[in-house]
Amino acid sequence: MRSILDDVTYSATKAYSYRGGIIDAQTITSLTESSDLDELVTKLKATPYDDAVSRISTPYSARKIEKACYEHVSDIHCKLMKTSPAGELLSAYYLKHIARNLKIILKGKALGKSETELEEYVDLYTEELIGRRDLLVKVMTADTLQDAVDSLSGSEFYKDIITALKMYNDNPQINIFDVYIDKAYHTQLVNTYTKLDTISIKLRPIISHYIDSYNVISVLRAKQWNFDTEQIKEILIKPTFDIKFKKLNQMALTDDVETAMKMLESTSFRRFIPTSFDNLADTISMLDSNIKNYEYHKFNKVFVWYAFTDLVSLALIRVKEFEAANIATISFGIENDIETKIIQENLTQ
Repeated sequence: MRSILDDVTYSATKAYSYRGGIIDAQTITSLTESSDLDELVTKLKATPYDDAVSRISTPYSARKIEKACYEHVSDIHCKLMKTSPAGELLSAYYLKHIARNLKIILKGKALGKSETELEEYVDLYTEELIGRRDLLVKVMTADTLQDAVDSLSGSEFYKDIITALKMYNDNPQINIFDVYIDKAYHTQLVNTYTKLDTISIKLRPIISHYIDSYNVISVLRAKQWNFDTEQIKEILIKPTFDIKFKKLNQMALTDDVETAMKMLESTSFRRFIPTSFDNLADTISMLDSNIKNYEYHKFNKVFVWYAFTDLVSLALIRVKEFEAANIATISFGIENDIETKIIQENLTQ
């Protein structure tokens, strides 16, 4: 239920107050220099992540720290979607957290992982915040992959996951679940956006970026995994925005990923194309990384370019997601004795 404080000024003010707690570059550098996870957690307790990391039990692990950081982001997201005029869109965007859990569970089921093994990676706290914990528990405790998929009947993800399961049974590539869960999530996001009338105009700069990026990366990944042309068309999201469906279709018809990627040279995505095509998977990952780095700066600029508008709540949530991802990268690096310089090079900044 939406709050009576459903006011753009109030929600924007809340977003700006949370933005004041964004960890600065100097502190991020200090986090990367932690000697072990105990020191990292101690440093995080001096940041807005204090409550979240204080709930972690010892011994600490990178996975526990990552989950705690995303719980912190989910808390903020949940609060903002109750007060923003764009709350419907923020609610649709919240499905991203559920999608992340579903990917872990379904791929885990496909690999024969036990419920106990999955519990370490699944973030049920995020589901509790919106009253959907029971659904995730039902999926996680299912005996088989088929049972897990069947338990999603009636949810936003069911139709696409059924398709994914059929494809997986014919061609057991585990990443198929990622593709169709992402499709289901982005479909919900764009469908909600198209119903927002006048608010949608203000939100276009962000939504268009989400959908265009999804479509571009999905075409390239699908070609990497040898999807046929019709299968690629099936995972594309409509309406398209600045990357037209015709262009995406042309990319799908090319003989290889490199040719498809070079077709982006006539689009706004030309700035993200990697300079080297030595390794197929790395090239797509580099394109994706370049897009995300641009996105990080784009969303930070929202607070200046679109001050006190409906955009700032969504921008704040995305910036916090990047921050949480950076902390996860740091904790993973420290846990695995990766050099500080290498950790820093892999951060979004």
